[in-house]
Amino acid sequence: MSTAHEIGIVHYPGAQVACIFGLTDLLGVASTIALGQRRSGQNLIRVTHWQPQHSGDASLSCVYDSAPRGSPKPLTLIIPPTMVEPPDRDVPTGVASWVRNRHAAGATLISICSGAFILAETGLVDGKSVATHQICAKTLAKRFPQIVVDVNRRIINHGDIITAGGFLAWVDLGLFLVDRILGPVTRAETARFILSDPSAGEARWLTGFAPPQAHGDRAVMKAQEWVHMRDGRGVSLAALATAAGLGRRTLLRRFTRATGMSPMEYCRAVRIARARELLEGGDISQKKIAESLGYEDVASFARVFRKAVGSAPGAYRKRFLRNTHPLGSRHQ
Repeated sequence: MSTAHEIGIVHYPGAQVACIFGLTDLLGVASTIALGQRRSGQNLIRVTHWQPQHSGDASLSCVYDSAPRGSPKPLTLIIPPTMVEPPDRDVPTGVASWVRNRHAAGATLISICSGAFILAETGLVDGKSVATHQICAKTLAKRFPQIVVDVNRRIINHGDIITAGGFLAWVDLGLFLVDRILGPVTRAETARFILSDPSAGEARWLTGFAPPQAHGDRAVMKAQEWVHMRDGRGVSLAALATAAGLGRRTLLRRFTRATGMSPMEYCRAVRIARARELLEGGDISQKKIAESLGYEDVASFARVFRKAVGSAPGAYRKRFLRNTHPLGSRHQ
């Protein structure tokens, strides 16, 4: 039997627990799907969590193992983001030293959003481009001027070091790893399982829309994640309240206070941002974009898009491609 690919997740003080357990579940689902596809009797992905036992520890202990057997030794090591603020300055020292040692032993390192602060502390990305969330980009660049901060790419792959940025980047990153380790068929089945609508694709950082995250309301954050995983389509207040674990009136009040938008306004903003991203891709028809985002027809989509953005979808695409490719483009 082949050995399972071990993915370690660093559970440092302040790390976003939703990301840690969300990734654990996503990778577990993928492994189960792969087992069924290959009729193998062994899990194909092993997930471990690593945590410092005391502040400043230069060694982390394995506190969770999805398939305990032998000594855990992650081939891939993920540094998750914090919930709101960047990692405390006192945290990275011992953790960064341990992460650097794991890299020296052959592990591929991955940071998600503000996890880039700990990765940067290792010195391993000096002179390299690093993806992160826009909300912490300026602070990251100021604290580590030797790295190149890039908020325009969701995933930057340097081979042995990978960085991911954007709201819900852990979903993108999880599916990226599933594709890399288990292949595109398992990735597609995993996406189909964890997302209610496979056509919605992965949750991702969206063009022209910075999801408010600094509010600190965990229930509202769950609701936001639920909206993004569906690209804002087919969302009802009742379903959103259930996802957040709140009553409808309570959700409406807290969501509006936290984000500055009502839930339905937020959904529309997410759909428009996703539409902009698809238009910028250059080769997807307006009809398919409208269908994928739940609009009745192209005319309805164009009307809503024009009202939100100030130009028709076709004009927006041409302007974007002209600015991106000044010598012209074949896409119309």
